[in-house]
Amino acid sequence: MPDVSGRSLQAPQQFLKRLSEFHAGLTDHRPLGVAVSGGSDSLGLLYGLAEVVSPGKLVALTVDHGLRAGSANEARWVKSRCRRLGIRHETLRWESAQPGTGLQAAARAARYRLLVEASTRLGLSAVLTAHTRDDQNETLAMRRARSSSDDAPGLAGIPPATLFEARMWVLRPLLALGRAEIRGFLQHRGVSDWVEDPSNTDPRFERVRVRARLRNEPAPSAGPDGAHIAVARLELARKVAGFIETNCHVDADDLLWMRYSAGEASLETKVALEALIDWRGGASRPLDRRGKATLEDFMTSCAEGRDRSVISLGRTLVRRRGDFLTVRRERRDIARLVLEPGAWGQWDRRFRVHNLANGSALTVSGGGNGGVLPCFSRDRGEWSEDEGVAGGFFCQPLVGRNSYILPFHQLPLAQVLARLAKLKSFPTCPWPGLMDVPLALR
Repeated sequence: MPDVSGRSLQAPQQFLKRLSEFHAGLTDHRPLGVAVSGGSDSLGLLYGLAEVVSPGKLVALTVDHGLRAGSANEARWVKSRCRRLGIRHETLRWESAQPGTGLQAAARAARYRLLVEASTRLGLSAVLTAHTRDDQNETLAMRRARSSSDDAPGLAGIPPATLFEARMWVLRPLLALGRAEIRGFLQHRGVSDWVEDPSNTDPRFERVRVRARLRNEPAPSAGPDGAHIAVARLELARKVAGFIETNCHVDADDLLWMRYSAGEASLETKVALEALIDWRGGASRPLDRRGKATLEDFMTSCAEGRDRSVISLGRTLVRRRGDFLTVRRERRDIARLVLEPGAWGQWDRRFRVHNLANGSALTVSGGGNGGVLPCFSRDRGEWSEDEGVAGGFFCQPLVGRNSYILPFHQLPLAQVLARLAKLKSFPTCPWPGLMDVPLALR
C-alpha cells in the first residue's frame, strides 16, 4: 500500500514513463526484440515493456551459452514467464566450441552474433538490452584503469545505441537507471524471483572484482563525464565526415586519395586519416598509442617538408604525393579463403563473401593491382569481383570495424565511408533523439 505521500508508487510510475517515452520516440514500428537472461535487469525490462508495447510487437530472446548445467532450465523458466505475459519467446543456443581463455568476451561476441541472426530472421526493428547505470559505472571503472587520457573515446562508456554487423541496432533504454530502481519496479509488480547467474559473483572475472570494489567506494560518474565524451565524439564524427566528403576519393585502381595541405594537422584531419587506415587496412584493432604517435609524427613531417614519404600502419601504406596522402592495403599477410558451397566468410577482414554455388568450393585470394583486391576461382575458372553474380558468389566490401560494431556517435563518419566504398548507407538509428539531444540531458 502506498504511504501518505505516494512515494511507493513514484518509482514504478517513473520507470514506466521512461519506457513509454522511449517507445513513443522510435521511428521504426516493426516488432522489437528484447534480450532476456532471466536476471533482474532484463526481467524488469521485459515486464516494463509488456505494459507499454503491444504483445504482438514484442519478441523475447534468451541466449543459452551452455556454460552451466542449469542454463537450459533457466531459458525454459524465462519462456514460461513470457507465456504468462502473452509474449513470443525464442531460445538461441551457442553451440560452438568454447575457448579456454577470454571466455566472457567470447560469450559476449557469440551472444550478439546470435541476436543479429535472430533479428534478421524475425524482421525486428531493434533489440533492447537491459544495461543499467551500474553496468555503466563498472565499464567506466575498467576503462579508466587502462586509459592514459581523461577524454579517451572509450570513456564515453556503454553507448545507448550500437549497430552490429550493419544490420541490427541494439538499444539500451535503461542506462540512466540503477539496478535498485528496476528491482523496486519488479517487487511492486509482485515479482521477486529472478535468475542469479553464478558468474556474477565469480572473482575470476574482472567485472565482478570491479563491482565488489565499487560497493565500498564512490562510483565513477556515468553522468556528465561519459555523456560529454559521447556528445563530443558525435560532433567530431560529423566534422570528420564533412572533411572526408570534401577531400577524399578512390581512383579506378582502388587507391584512396586524401587532400592534405601543408601545415594542416588538425584533430579532424588526424581522426580522418585514422578512420581511412582502419577501413583500408581491415586491421582487427585500432591504432595503439605508438601507432598514433607514429602517424602524428608522419603528418607533422609532411607539413614541415621533412623527407618522410611513406609509413606502414594498420596493415596499410600511407604515402605522401604532393598535396595528397594515399592509403592502400599493404601487400603482405594476405591469406587465401576457401568457402564450401553455400558458406559465408570474411576475406582479409575487408570483404564479406558468400559462395552461392551448390556444388563447388570458392577460393578467394589476393589479385588485382598490387595483389590486394579479392580474386575468385574454382576448379573450372576464375572471376573478378565485378563478375560475382555470374561466377556464383556475392562479395561486399567492409568499412573497417564500423561493419562489425558501430556506436551511434560514430554513425556520421561511417556513412561517408560507406559512400566512398560505393555501399548502401548504414541503417539509421530508430531512436533518433540520440542524435539530437545531449546525452547528459537524457
